[in-house]
Parts: sequence; C-alpha cells; structure tokens
Amino acid sequence: MLKYLAAAKVLKKHNAQVDNAVFHLHYRVTFVVFIVSGALVTAKELIGAPIQCISKAVPTNVLNTFCFIMSTFSVPRHWDKPLGDGVAYPGVGMHEDEDEIVYHAYYQWVPFVLVLQAIMFYVPRYLWKNMEGGLFTTILAGLDKLTMDESARHKKHKILSQYMVKHLHMHMNWAIRFFLCEALCLVVVVGNIYFTDLFLDGTFMKYGTEVINFPDMDPEKRVDPMTRIFPRVTKCTFRKFGSSGTLETHDTMCVLAVNIINEKIYIFIWFWLVFLTAITAAWLVYRLIIIASSEVRFKLLQVRGSWAGRPNLDLIAKKCNLGDWFLIYHLGRNMEPLVYAEFLKEFAKELENSVFTLERKPMLVGS
Repeated sequence: MLKYLAAAKVLKKHNAQVDNAVFHLHYRVTFVVFIVSGALVTAKELIGAPIQCISKAVPTNVLNTFCFIMSTFSVPRHWDKPLGDGVAYPGVGMHEDEDEIVYHAYYQWVPFVLVLQAIMFYVPRYLWKNMEGGLFTTILAGLDKLTMDESARHKKHKILSQYMVKHLHMHMNWAIRFFLCEALCLVVVVGNIYFTDLFLDGTFMKYGTEVINFPDMDPEKRVDPMTRIFPRVTKCTFRKFGSSGTLETHDTMCVLAVNIINEKIYIFIWFWLVFLTAITAAWLVYRLIIIASSEVRFKLLQVRGSWAGRPNLDLIAKKCNLGDWFLIYHLGRNMEPLVYAEFLKEFAKELENSVFTLERKPMLVGS
C-alpha cells in the first residue's frame, strides 16, 4: 500500500522560495491528492479485477475485456424500482428499444484523467519557477540559514541591501508574474470542476450536495447518487455468431468493483475542490487589498520585521513600491526574525545614505 502513497514525498518542505499557503495547497497538496487517487484506482489488491461479467455462453476473459473496452450501461427507469420486481440491481433490468440508456465508459479513463488533473494543478507552480528563474534564491544568498558568524551575516546584509538600493523599483514585473500565477490557480480549480463535470456526463456539479441530502429524502423515492453515478452492477450486450451462423445476443450483468473506489474518490474530490475554490477566491481578494493598500503592506511588514524598529520600517515603506515590498516581505518569510531585523536596519541605512548622496549632488555641481 505504501507504494501508492509515495507521491506524498512532494509535501516535504523544500528550500527557501517565494510561496504561500494557498499556492502550497494547489501545487503540493492537491497534486498529491490526484496522484494518489489515480494510484488507488489502479490498485488491484484493493478491488481485484475492475470488471467481472457473468455468462456461461461466452468465455469470461473475452466478455470482461469486451465489456470493459466497449462500455456497460444502465436503464434509468429501473433506478428507483424495488429490487425483485423485474430488477436485479438499481438500473439493471429488462429494457426495450425505446428505453433511455445511460452508458458508462468513464472508468476506462479515470486514472489518466486524475493524473492529467494533477498536472494541471502543478502548471501555475511550473510557470512561476520558470519565470522566477532562481532570482529569489540568488538574492537570499543563504540568509535563510542561521549562522552565528556575525561578520559573515553583516557582509551578506550589506551586499543584499546594496542590491536592493541599486535595483529599487525594478521588481514590479517580478511580483506581477507571481500575482498572475496566483490568479491562474483559481482558473485551474474552477476549470477542473467544469472539466470533471463534463467527464462524468454532467453529474459532478451536484454530486456532493446530492450525497449530503440523500439521507433526508423519502426512502421510497430516493436513489443513491453514488449508485446512480458510479453503479456497482451494470449491463452489457455481447453479440456473436452461433454454430449455424445465426447472430446470438447475450445480455449479461457486470460487476464494476472499481466503482467502490471511484465513488469515494470523487466525493472527496468534490468537497476538496469546493473548499479549494473558496480558499483561493478569498486569498485573491486579500491579494487585491494588498495591491491596492500601501497601509496594509506596511502593517504586514511591521508584523514580520518589528524588531527592526519603527523609524527604519517607515523609511523602507516610504521608498519602496509594491514590487520591492513583495520581495522584502518574502525575504522575511524565509529568514529568522533576528537576521531579518538586521537586514532591514542595514537596508534602511543604505537607503538613507543613497538619499543623502542624491541630495548632495546638485550642491557639488553648482560649487
């Protein structure tokens, strides 16, 4: 069983990087959810053969392969009938040519679709890593690792501060790219909801609410949505020529053991995607507030770098734009508070010196 959970290693903490909890939920947690789900669907030791069909006239292995490839079907008018009244299982009973037929072929594609969806959730992270190009790690220069050598720390602080002063107001595009990747996360999760609904023939949107409301429905009229969407027993029609060359039709029942896993995987995915959509949308509202309000940005910087002192934070907030703030804030997320405070003090000092130099230059020119 552990081999199917090996993908969980992705959750292991990586090196210092520009990240946040919501981004993490997408490219790590959700990625692992879909990869593990895809692995569970193919775990034969849990469910045995994915399909088993019953027939004495057709070899079992031939019939199983045929029905798995060509798909099985249910008769909707038999979903709500009591068992035994011409109905062997929900959706399994006699059918006429004019009866509505619902075919089930999705189970052939579930593992591939789940892996594809996992890749889709990693796309924003992949794009960000390519656009970011390792800039943050280069700028950080190992300051995320606490060292007791004060002189080495001071040297790194000075180099980083000088870089920030020299490249002041030049990080806006870098920050905007990250914001766009965050927005792409919402597009991906909403898109996956619609994609899954399309894949399951329009049944996924209401799947979770139907499962929740099922116990409260009239016992005589209710139809288990899990049984309807992921039937465990279906029908399959196999045609072959008899010994005299006459076409014979064999109407058989098939047990879809794989749907025991599918129904549980997709109810979990439904709740997870709804939760992830709500969290991502709320985060993007929060991000818009940060982009629009310099006061909010200052409060966040003050919370993370309080040990640097209010005068130093005031100077940094006054001189830095959104892009600079974004970089400085994430430097603080990857540094120890003491190290971060030392950097902010050095940065404020470099800013003050640069302002003093600029103010002195006109006087020197005119002298």
